[in-house]
Amino acid sequence: METTGSSLRVINALNRVQESLDQAETIHSALNLILDELVTAIKLETALIGLLNQNNQEIEVQVSFALEDSTTPIPMKQSIVGWSAFHNRSVHLGNFKNARFTPINKASTSAIAIPMILEGKVIGVMSLEHSNEDHFTDEDFSFVKLITNEASKAVSYFWLTGQLKTKTHQLQSMIRLSNELVATLDRNSILENLTKEAREIISCHSTALFLFNNNKEILELHTMLGAQGVIEAESKIEANQSAIGSVLRRAKQIEIGNILYTEDNDFNAVIKREGLSSMLITPIIFKNEVIGVLNAYSQEPHRFSDDEKRILMAISDLGAITLENARLYERTFTSEEILRKNDKLTTLGLLSAEIAHEIRNPLTVIKLLFQTLDLKFSPSDPRTKDTELISEKINHLEIIVERVLGFSNINHNTKNQNSLNDLTKESLQLIRLKLKQLKITLVLEEVDPQIMVEVNKGQIQQVILNLVFNASQAMPEAGGAIKIRIYKDAGRAFFNIRDNGRGIPDSIKGDIFESFLTNRSEGTGLGLSISKGILESHQGTIELIDTSPSGSKFEFSIPI
Repeated sequence: METTGSSLRVINALNRVQESLDQAETIHSALNLILDELVTAIKLETALIGLLNQNNQEIEVQVSFALEDSTTPIPMKQSIVGWSAFHNRSVHLGNFKNARFTPINKASTSAIAIPMILEGKVIGVMSLEHSNEDHFTDEDFSFVKLITNEASKAVSYFWLTGQLKTKTHQLQSMIRLSNELVATLDRNSILENLTKEAREIISCHSTALFLFNNNKEILELHTMLGAQGVIEAESKIEANQSAIGSVLRRAKQIEIGNILYTEDNDFNAVIKREGLSSMLITPIIFKNEVIGVLNAYSQEPHRFSDDEKRILMAISDLGAITLENARLYERTFTSEEILRKNDKLTTLGLLSAEIAHEIRNPLTVIKLLFQTLDLKFSPSDPRTKDTELISEKINHLEIIVERVLGFSNINHNTKNQNSLNDLTKESLQLIRLKLKQLKITLVLEEVDPQIMVEVNKGQIQQVILNLVFNASQAMPEAGGAIKIRIYKDAGRAFFNIRDNGRGIPDSIKGDIFESFLTNRSEGTGLGLSISKGILESHQGTIELIDTSPSGSKFEFSIPI
């Protein structure tokens, strides 16, 4: 490079680099543009830009000029490139004769090697070589340093952009997974979804979910997924024969660099067949008890990042909570039939409170963990809306839990002003999953908004729940529809409910409000009788408006 006007040349070169980088779409194209500028500005014979692979501590060539072998990684300490990266030192060499390192091109005599630095750490190296001694001037050396600095910035930009895209994808995937799990009560479906989403979110070769048996001595493989879908493998591992078993004692994540050295069990056949190398074991913990593990595998030696570890831990925590919720809901639905036989519908509130109490603590943990992620984006960034939506839904879940707990603690001897509309919505919120399970659609028509009535909240909600339960029991197995209409007229509030079930037989139609009258083997015949008594204590009435093989309609009214 000519010394005359060198400063102007540097400025012009840097401007061209910056303009080119603004148009680059990938890190590879950006580094290519930078190398092209070097080739244009400096007479050289060989050049490369390489980035450090943190997993194997080798320099991987990204772009090169006149380099015969650009695919073989360069080990640290070897050659001028590896030496510069390992020692984090810039090199301006006029002759390799007495140097402690070798050139990349055997014919080279002089060279420049500059480490690429990001936040105080070496991330790569830029290297230029020539066959003439003392070919590169001090001005060349200074110029290459500046260009290397621009290259480091470019790498930082594309890495950061990639990380943001990855985090966005992970966040969207977590939202999708949460929605899928909330809508799923089947245990096997929950476990399969966890395994599938874990693999997609962290982009590993395969994932596997193992569950401990009751005595915690055997690990049973439930699901294993790879790029082509399900990996067929039937495996039971004794906990003391695998590194996976140590998770049971430690209840912490464990990372294994080479699993063939640690695994000595039947699962080894799967490991060898799939060519697996590294493994991250994440415990699935509920109430301080390890119930299983979620494993991520790579085919190449891989050091799992802190982000990957946090994501897998969050997925396993979400899975544990969802599994427990599914068990609790199953227990709720089973208990409901027992409660209806004994007509102790008030116990439903206690059972709901138990579920709400079980959910509240894990929900609080999820909320705190989400807040610690400190996801702050600019107001114009669409991810700002995503994070606001997640926070809003978590708060909504908290409100539902508190509503259930409040419902169970109602004093049945007190009456207060309440909105019949809100009482209905709260009651329907409690049984929405039951209706979904029964394939029943529900339509609520509010003719008049906020109809205020002086009632005992818990008792009126008991009446509403009983009417909805009766309507759902009248439906065929294929499901059906329930329509509720709320309105006011002549100083009274009306609650009208219609179903498209089997209807009420004529033989018992006139006596349905009498105790112990029922046409179902699992019923006690007390529900409508108790509902009538509750409404009469509120100066209200209840009546069967219509019934036929295509459905029934009930209506109750209370003073406003």
